[in-house]
Amino acid sequence: MDVKQRVKLGYDLFNKHDMETFFKELVDENTTWTFPGKEGVHPLSGVHKGPQGIMAAFSKIPEKWTNFSVVPMDMISEGNKVFVRVKATADGMDTIFGHYFEVNDNGKMTTMMTFDDTLSMFNSMKK
Repeated sequence: MDVKQRVKLGYDLFNKHDMETFFKELVDENTTWTFPGKEGVHPLSGVHKGPQGIMAAFSKIPEKWTNFSVVPMDMISEGNKVFVRVKATADGMDTIFGHYFEVNDNGKMTTMMTFDDTLSMFNSMKK
């Protein structure tokens, strides 16, 4: 499976809520997920390290957004790097995100960085 297929599998598992397989098959123990922005201002902002840190941040998604979904529209890869243009929806939200990944030789993500439409996310958050 090439890097684009591995990243696509991640979106499929995420949208099926199969976090056990997502983390077991796709996330390296030393992965870092960066969601730009000041921590505490947006519920997902910060640098989340390792599967436990990422899972803690991911667990906030269903608390804050109903029917949250991210579906790849386009993927560009070069070597082990993949950039994805993503259709992101939730109740009250329909927008586009950009996601960047690096995948190691074992097919696991080592770097994730999200460039999400934080205003649309904020406006659709459960209050």
